[in-house]
Amino acid sequence: MAHDTGKTSETVQLSAIQHSRDVAAKLSVTARKLRFSTSKRSQFYKAVGLRPRPLEQILGKAILAVTLLFLVIPNAASIYYFTRMASDQYQSETRFTVRSSTPALGKDQLAKVTGLPSAQIVQNTLIVTNFISSKDMVAALQTKVDFQALYGNPAIDPLARLKQDATSEKMLDYWKDMVSVKIDANSGIVTVKVRAFSAADAQKILQGVVAASEAVVNDVNNRIWRDVITTAQTNLDNAKNQLQKAREQLQLARNQTGVLSVEGSSAILTDLITSVQKDKINLQQKYDALLGTVAPNAPQMKVLKREIDSKQKQLDDLNSQVAGQNKSEQNLADVSVDMSQRQLEQNLAEQQFATAMRTLEQVQFVSKQQLLYLDTFLAPDLPDEAEYPKRGLWIGGILAATLAIWGIAVGLLTTLRNRLA
Repeated sequence: MAHDTGKTSETVQLSAIQHSRDVAAKLSVTARKLRFSTSKRSQFYKAVGLRPRPLEQILGKAILAVTLLFLVIPNAASIYYFTRMASDQYQSETRFTVRSSTPALGKDQLAKVTGLPSAQIVQNTLIVTNFISSKDMVAALQTKVDFQALYGNPAIDPLARLKQDATSEKMLDYWKDMVSVKIDANSGIVTVKVRAFSAADAQKILQGVVAASEAVVNDVNNRIWRDVITTAQTNLDNAKNQLQKAREQLQLARNQTGVLSVEGSSAILTDLITSVQKDKINLQQKYDALLGTVAPNAPQMKVLKREIDSKQKQLDDLNSQVAGQNKSEQNLADVSVDMSQRQLEQNLAEQQFATAMRTLEQVQFVSKQQLLYLDTFLAPDLPDEAEYPKRGLWIGGILAATLAIWGIAVGLLTTLRNRLA
C-alpha cells in the first residue's frame, strides 16, 4: 500500500513538470509570434487579447494620415502632373556684346569736347541687361509678338501658363521666370536664354528681345550724339560771342585813338621824323657854312636859325607822339600797348572760334557713326527638343522632400506614442 502511494506521488510530480514544460513552450511560441509577426502596437494588442487605448488609436490614424498627406498624395500628384499634364518648354539662346567704336574724331578729343569719358560710354552693357528684365521689355515684346497668346494659351498646362487677367507686375514676374540673362565678367559677353512652349515661339520671342535691345542701344547712341552736338554748338556760340565782343573792343579803341594800325602809324611817323631830320640837317649845314662869312645877327642867319628851331620842335613833337614822358597826351607807345592787347584778344577769340567751328563740323560728320552697337555673334537658335520641365529631377526632388517631411512627422508621432505608452 505504501508502495502504491509512492508511485502515485512520483506520477504527480512528473505530470507537473511536463505541464510546466508545455506552458514554457507555449509562452516561447507566443513571444516569437509577437516578435516576428508584427511591430505594430495594435496587432500586439490583438495578439495578447487586449484592446488599444483611444489615444493609441488616434496616433495610429494620425500616422496613416501623415503618410497619405505627406508621402502618397504629393508623389502621386507630381508623377501625374509631370508625366501627363506638364507642357514641354523649349529654350532658345543668343549671345551678344555691347561694343563701342572710336570714330574719326578720336577717343581723347571726343572726351575733351563732350566731357563724356570713354568709360562712361562703354558701361552700357548693364543698361541692356537690366532692360531685358524690365517692364519696358515686356511692353516692347507686346508690340512685336502677342505676348499673352504665346504664354497664356489654354493648351498650356494651368500651372505653367500666364493668367489671362495677369497684372503688369504679374506679367513681369512671369517674364523673369522665362528669361535668363548672364554676363561674362572677363569678356563682357551677354548670354540670353528665353523659354516658350514651342521651339518657333522661343526663337521668335528671343528675336524680339534682340531687336528691342538694339533699339535701346541705338537710343543711347542717339542721345550721346545729341549731347555731343549740343555741347559743340554751345561752344561755338560762346566763341562767336567772344569774338564779336573782342572785335567791338578793338574797333572802339581805334575810334578813340584815331589809329587804325599801330604798325601803319609808326611807319608814317618814322617817315616824317626822317624827313624833318633830313631838313634840319641841311639847314644846320647851311647855317654852319654861312657862319664863317656872315655875322650871326644877320637877317638871313636869324631866318635859318628860326627854321632850324622849327624843325627841332617838329622832331620833338613827332618823337613825343611815338614815345615820351608826357602823360597829358597818349603817345603811340601807349596806343600800341592797348591796341596789342585788343588785337591779342581778337586773335585768341578768332582761334577759339575756328577751333569750335572745326569741332562742330567734325562732330556733325562723324555723328552718322555708331558710338555704341549691339554685336550679336550668336543668333537666336531654333531648339530641337524641349529642355524643360526636368521631369525626372522634379519627381525625384519632390520624392526626397516628401520622404524627409514624412520621416520627421512619423518620427515625432512615434516618439509621442512611446512616451504616452
